[in-house]
Amino acid sequence: MKKITNLLLISLLVTSLTGCKTYSEDQKTTFAKTAKELALKKGWKVNQSESGLCLEQQIIGEGNESIVRESIVTLRYKGSLLNGNVFDQTEPGKTMKANLKGLIGGFQEGLMGQKKGAKIRLIIPPNLGYGDQALEKIPANSLLLFEIEVVDFI
Repeated sequence: MKKITNLLLISLLVTSLTGCKTYSEDQKTTFAKTAKELALKKGWKVNQSESGLCLEQQIIGEGNESIVRESIVTLRYKGSLLNGNVFDQTEPGKTMKANLKGLIGGFQEGLMGQKKGAKIRLIIPPNLGYGDQALEKIPANSLLLFEIEVVDFI
């Protein structure tokens, strides 16, 4: 749990530090193209947003309510790099609870509108992830792959 809490704190810190970093339109286009190519290579059936985020909806989830920007989400997830190295994940049988607004942009965008029980896969380009800041297990300008299960939200 401490590892996950640390990741959340790092997310907030990095988001605040990289908030001023802007990528050129050419860089964003390259990131988006790379993300889409990766999804196709993996055989994922993704929708790609204008921001470059690739989302594969594996399970829709249930209920009439969906995640909004102010939601506190309870999740299970695994984050990995393109080479397959897992940089973080929830411990087996455990969850992570966080304010959606405190997560990286790609997580926020991917989770918006999701329902309880949803399962998604995301390919997050650097401009929606940790940007040009290298972290312990994440090189600068990395595309991030996430598998996420929405356990609950309020």
